[in-house]
Amino acid sequence: MNSKKILIAVAWPYVNGDLHPGHLAGYLLPADIFARFQRICGNDVLMVSGSDCHGTPITIQADKEGVNPIEIVNRYHKRDVEIFRKYKLSYNLYTHTRTKNHAEIVQTMFLDLLNNGYIEKDTMKQYYSDAEKKFLPDRYVEGKCPFCGADNQRSDQCEICGKWIPDGALINPKSKLSGSPVELKDTEHYFLMLNKFEKELREYVNSKANVWREWVYRESIGWLDDGLKPRSITRDMDWAIDLPIDQIKLNTEKSLSSFEGKKIYVWFEAVIGYLSASIEWSKIRKNEIELNEETDKIFYEQDEQSTEWQEWWLNTESEHYYFMGQDNLVFHTLMWPAQLIGTQRGYTLPHNVVVNKFLNYEGEKFSKSRGKIIDLNKLLESYQLDTIRFYISSILPENKEGDFKWEEFKNRVNGDLVGNLGNFINRTLTFALKSKNKINLDFSDLEIDTIVLQELTKCFDLTYEYLNQCRFVDALKAILDLTKFGNKYFDDSKIWSLEDSNLLKKYLFSLLNIVSNLIVLISPFLPDSSENLKNMTGITKQIYEIDKNNWSLVINKNFENIGSVHPLFKKIEDLVIV
Repeated sequence: MNSKKILIAVAWPYVNGDLHPGHLAGYLLPADIFARFQRICGNDVLMVSGSDCHGTPITIQADKEGVNPIEIVNRYHKRDVEIFRKYKLSYNLYTHTRTKNHAEIVQTMFLDLLNNGYIEKDTMKQYYSDAEKKFLPDRYVEGKCPFCGADNQRSDQCEICGKWIPDGALINPKSKLSGSPVELKDTEHYFLMLNKFEKELREYVNSKANVWREWVYRESIGWLDDGLKPRSITRDMDWAIDLPIDQIKLNTEKSLSSFEGKKIYVWFEAVIGYLSASIEWSKIRKNEIELNEETDKIFYEQDEQSTEWQEWWLNTESEHYYFMGQDNLVFHTLMWPAQLIGTQRGYTLPHNVVVNKFLNYEGEKFSKSRGKIIDLNKLLESYQLDTIRFYISSILPENKEGDFKWEEFKNRVNGDLVGNLGNFINRTLTFALKSKNKINLDFSDLEIDTIVLQELTKCFDLTYEYLNQCRFVDALKAILDLTKFGNKYFDDSKIWSLEDSNLLKKYLFSLLNIVSNLIVLISPFLPDSSENLKNMTGITKQIYEIDKNNWSLVINKNFENIGSVHPLFKKIEDLVIV
C-alpha cells in the first residue's frame, strides 16, 4: 500500500493549572486513539501539539501568585509533559509556544496575510482601567453577557451561551483583578478580515457536511449565517509574541501610528502551533534543532517516517485531523482555515475537526475552587492506566456532554472490562495453557469455525469504519460485543468437558484466534494490555509498520509459545476517590 500522510493536531492546553479527566475526554485520549489506529493501518502519522504559553489565563494566574508568567509556564508545562508520558499519549512532538521557531512561523504567517490584504489596521475600543493605568486584555475584564445574562463572563466570548461579545457590549464591565470599573477607549490594532473569506469558508464547510459530526457542522454553518466580521488579532499587552515591526515598516501604509505595547493576540497565534510544531519536528529529525536528553518536550519518530514537514502540509493527498473541546470549535472550523487560505501558500486544510463536548464530574463542571477535581497523578496511583483509559474512552462526550461518575467507573470496569473482555482472555489462555499436556497447540491443519470467522470479520470491518469516522465509543462497543460473543462461544462449546481431542482443538483454535486478534483491536485504546497480551500469547509481530495495514484479521496457526497467563485487569473492590 501507499501510506497516507496523516496529521493529528491536538489542542494546545493553557499551562495555567493542572489537567483533569475532562481534558483526557475532550481531546487527549481521542487524538491518541486515532493516532495509534492510523499507525496500525500503515499510515505515516505526525501527532503534534504543545503548551499554549501566551494566553491571558496564564498572566492572570501569575498576577494572583505575584510571580512572572514564565514561572507559571515552566511549572505547568513540565507537569503536563509528565502526565502525557504517564498516560502514554503518543505525540511525535509535544512542544510549547515559547520557541524561536514558533515565533518566526507566526510572524511569517502574519506578514503573508498582511501583504495579501487579509489583515488591515483599524481603530477599536479596548477596555481601559483608570485605576491600573493600562489597557486590559479580554480575560482581565468580566461582566454580564448581553445575550444570555450570565454573570462573570469575559469581554470577548460568553462561556455559557458561546456567543462572541462585540466590543463594548459587556454589561457592567470590571477589572478581574481589582474589581474596579473599566471604560472603553480607542486604540489602533490589526484585524483579520474574516468577512473576506465568507464564500471560500462556506464552500469549505459545506464540503464537510458528511465528514464532521453533525452538531459541529451545524454550529459552524450557524456562525457563517450570522455573518463573519473582522476580528482583532493584536492587543495592548506584555506577555505575547512580538509583531514583526521591522518588516511591517517597509510598507508605511500598513504600519500602525504607534507599535508601543502592541503584541500578537493568542487566538490568532496559538493555532499556528500546528504548523510550527510540524516544522520543528522536521528540523529535529534533520538535526537542525538540538533536542537534549533532559528536554521538556516529547519527541518520537517511527521507522521509515518522512523527514519533510511539507509532505503533510503541502500535499493534496494528506489528511489533517484536529482534536479539541467544544469551546475551541469556531477557531478550528472557520478561523484557522481562513488563516491557512489567506497565506496563499497552498497549505492543507483540516479534513476532520473532531470536537467533543464537555465532560462533567458527578453532574457538575470540573472546578478546583469548588473541590470538583480529580488529580490525574493520584488517579494513576490508585488504578491501572488501561482501566482509566477504558472508562474514559467508553464515555467520551462525542455528541452530548458526558459525566465522570465513580460508581459507574467501578461498574463498567468490573462488568465490561474485567467481567467481559478480561474474563474472556484469561479463561481462554488459562485453558490453553492447561491443555498443553493433552494437545499440540500447533493448529496448522485446522480451519477456523465459520461463525467465529464471521464475528471477527464483522468486528474488524465495524471498528475500521468507526475509527476512521472518529466514533470511538462505537468502536470500543464493537470490541466488547466480540468478547461477549467469545464468552458465549466458550460456554456453548463446553470445551472444558470435551473428551474428543480433535473437537477440543477445533474450538480452542477458534477461541485463541479471537484472543490473538484482540492484540490489534484493543491496542489504540489499551496499549499496555495489548503489549501484555502479545507477551502471554507469544505473538511478537510488530503492528506499527508504515506502508503495511495491520488493521486486519490474521489467522494464527501456532500458539505453542503461550507463556505464563495472568489477569490483565484488576477488579475494583473498594473505590478510592481521588
